[in-house]
Amino acid sequence: MKRKALIVLTSLMTVLFACSAGGGKPLTTVTQETANPSEPETIQRREELCFRFICENLLQADGGVRTNFLDKSKNDELATGAQVLSESMGLWMLYAAETKNKTLFDRSLAYVKSQLDTEGILSYRYAPPEGAYPVNAFLDDMRIIRSLLLADDAFGDGYEETALAYANRLYQTNITQNRVLDFYDAQSGAAGDFVTLCYSDFNTIRNLAGHDEKWQAVYDEMLGIIKGGYLGDGFPMYAGTYYYNEGAYSANDISTVQSLLTVLNLALIGESSQSSIDFIRRNTERGTLYGSYSTNGKAKNNVESTAIYAICADIGKAVGDDELYEAAIAQMNRFQVLDENSKVFGAFANAQTLDLYAFDNLMALLAYRDLA
Repeated sequence: MKRKALIVLTSLMTVLFACSAGGGKPLTTVTQETANPSEPETIQRREELCFRFICENLLQADGGVRTNFLDKSKNDELATGAQVLSESMGLWMLYAAETKNKTLFDRSLAYVKSQLDTEGILSYRYAPPEGAYPVNAFLDDMRIIRSLLLADDAFGDGYEETALAYANRLYQTNITQNRVLDFYDAQSGAAGDFVTLCYSDFNTIRNLAGHDEKWQAVYDEMLGIIKGGYLGDGFPMYAGTYYYNEGAYSANDISTVQSLLTVLNLALIGESSQSSIDFIRRNTERGTLYGSYSTNGKAKNNVESTAIYAICADIGKAVGDDELYEAAIAQMNRFQVLDENSKVFGAFANAQTLDLYAFDNLMALLAYRDLA
């Protein structure tokens, strides 16, 4: 594949990531029912409502998690409606493993094997009736691998063998010179020459290094590259992309979801900047953490989302910051629909338009798990 085609494909996947993280539209908020929405009993109730909504409205008969509640017109660039992302399946499998729901995990894994596994890659997107796209996404694969390793700890039953098989295949397609490549196109046999910084899931890479030392070199190489994307204490977030051939970071506007995931990846291995944590806590408490920023820290919009605050909650847990965790859960809870007469009751959604994304709801479920 020529470089231009690679750039176009990557652009499409970046847009897909951004849209699955909240769709770029502010969601209608609801009034809090309790003075302290991070109390364990409130957490449990909200988690159960969200889980039930997903099971009844997003989980398909074949085990795939659809992208939207509503059936939207087909879009070649974006996953919509009943289309299924490997991103969603990885998050759903992580939740199943963490809640020790073996039946749900096995059903999800069966979907991954039957619909996403092309025997060469795990497709990032399944779109009926066309089928699986011939492209993978490194971060999505890593989530599925991590879920399998967690499932092996929880259930035994040989999940580790599957995890390592997927990891070895991913290494062959998406690692070159110990560097992570965002995606691999199985049809053309080509990959990008860049990495989206949040794709480096250091926690899982470190886990894999315990099984196969080749991953340790990846961990070491990528840690330097990702930490090099720090924008500075004035705006302590991270650049979006690093281009290997140019040896340069993207100067584009910062996607907050992506930058927060980078902070989370670093926090889980004890490498996050305290300036980042302070910035995130301060803006979470104020409810002023928005979807996009310029590289100098100026907000490009006033859009908030469920996923933004869910990731902040995960960061709070990772660094042992209870105040951040509780503030993030409180902010996240504003987006859950608690009107029992609504068609999207229990979901994190726009109650008026019924617009919602699986990513938001799955991230919320995982955030709730931190206090469960």
